[in-house]
Amino acid sequence: MKPYLLVEWNDNVTDAVGWMCLYNTVNGYADGGIRMHTGVSKEEVQRLATVMAWKHEACKPRSSGGCKAGIRYDYKAPDAEEVLERFIVAMMPYIDAGVALAGDLGVPFSTTRKIYAKYGREIPLTKTMKKNNQILENMRAYNVMLDQEIQGFSLNNCITGFGVAWALDEAWKSKQGNKKGRVFIQGFGCVGASAAQKLVELGYNIVGVSDALGVVECQDGLDVAELIANKNTFGEMDRSKFKDTYTVKPNSEWLDVDCDILIPAALEDVINKDNATKVKASLVVEGANIATTKEADEIFAEKGIDVVVDFVANLGAVRAYHSVIFGNLERDCQVVLDDIEKVCRGNTRKLFDYAEKENMFQREAAYKIFEPTACDPLEI
Repeated sequence: MKPYLLVEWNDNVTDAVGWMCLYNTVNGYADGGIRMHTGVSKEEVQRLATVMAWKHEACKPRSSGGCKAGIRYDYKAPDAEEVLERFIVAMMPYIDAGVALAGDLGVPFSTTRKIYAKYGREIPLTKTMKKNNQILENMRAYNVMLDQEIQGFSLNNCITGFGVAWALDEAWKSKQGNKKGRVFIQGFGCVGASAAQKLVELGYNIVGVSDALGVVECQDGLDVAELIANKNTFGEMDRSKFKDTYTVKPNSEWLDVDCDILIPAALEDVINKDNATKVKASLVVEGANIATTKEADEIFAEKGIDVVVDFVANLGAVRAYHSVIFGNLERDCQVVLDDIEKVCRGNTRKLFDYAEKENMFQREAAYKIFEPTACDPLEI
């Protein structure tokens, strides 16, 4: 099935270019995030929208289709929020018809919420959903829940990363039983940082982390709590707070860190045909969407490296949103987190069991297990 709709936007103030891709809808509804960085492309947005469609299928019960948007612009630029606002305004006809665009890489969800509020909108819904008072009540309660603190994070900033950690733990147990492994995390934004904290709680050793500025390594284990406490809003760690036992390396050496488990938790295609042979880990857990290319998958299959694919590992925020909005879960943070743990672990077990039974690489197995089928028209 091809994407249902692809729209291009050109900013009339800067050289920013953006795309919105709607892969499919369920009952006229679809959702996904808006990302912003200088390398965004039309092809990337299409691939991300496809992943979102499979992610919704993995989230069962399925209540939304998949979409994604991307803006080719520097998210650190002083006018980045103004560019984002103009993009959202341009997409408003689709948003009002039931295409819910939230935050993603380089675009905080809180910023999209602020822009929607400025134009008299809340979380985007279809016309039918807007007439359902229970959905409206659940949506407002969910907005409040997102800001509640969970172990030093807002729920919004930990819900995906915790899910990644639980998926990792389930996959590692299938490989090694109760023996814990050494983890390297590429990317230390909300997903990478919260996954690191949860993994430490689960008994794993975080031996390395990278951010936009470089790599920090300690085979005896990094002090994750201290790294989180001293990072900025862009996920960059304060080098002045590093311990003497830490080794600092350039980002070109991020795959040189010896580890058992690798979490790519930042940009797309970071593991590719040029570097996949350097992966030392026996398990890759995709905290970021489309972190691994097709060519890298082929190398992993040959080397016997297992993968928890993106739409199985990082579905936490999507699952939580729909479970609360559509009344499938109690509006309570702990109930939501318990549900995400159950879903992430269950889907990971299903994935690994199916791949082993069918003698199939995990990516191929995941696309078979969670293939979406529905595509309804938008509500105009």
